[in-house]
Amino acid sequence: MDKIDVMVPGVRAKFEEWIKERGGVQVWHNLNLSNPGAGNQFSPAFDRSPESGNVLNLPYPKPHWSLGAGEVVTDIKRFRFVKGFKEVKRIRVALQRGSGLNFQLTDGSQRKVDRALDAAREKYGEATYRKDGGLFDYERYIVIEVPEWEAL
Repeated sequence: MDKIDVMVPGVRAKFEEWIKERGGVQVWHNLNLSNPGAGNQFSPAFDRSPESGNVLNLPYPKPHWSLGAGEVVTDIKRFRFVKGFKEVKRIRVALQRGSGLNFQLTDGSQRKVDRALDAAREKYGEATYRKDGGLFDYERYIVIEVPEWEAL
């Protein structure tokens, strides 16, 4: 059985609590075609009463319109948890105006990021990226990182 990757450090205890007290962990799959790399999100399987704090026999509500319900997992061993990320490359990028109020990488910057991701994936097996620097910062960077997984 394939492991489900959890790319947020430090959430194992929360998942264990949800499995023990809230009926398991609901896996939500990203359905947003505008952001295909967003990955899975997670919630408890059952909702909790805001007044009493008691667990209800009602499914946890969908966290966002862009998600679709996957399976409910009740075995912590099905998950692979990241403990952190190691930076392998930092790329200075340029932005351009996208649609509406959105900004996007220029074509040249996107090619640089794609090449760096491909090289990191070839060397380390898997890689991801994050932005560094805000929208109005003078210098903007994309940081290529590789996940470091918790021991099994």
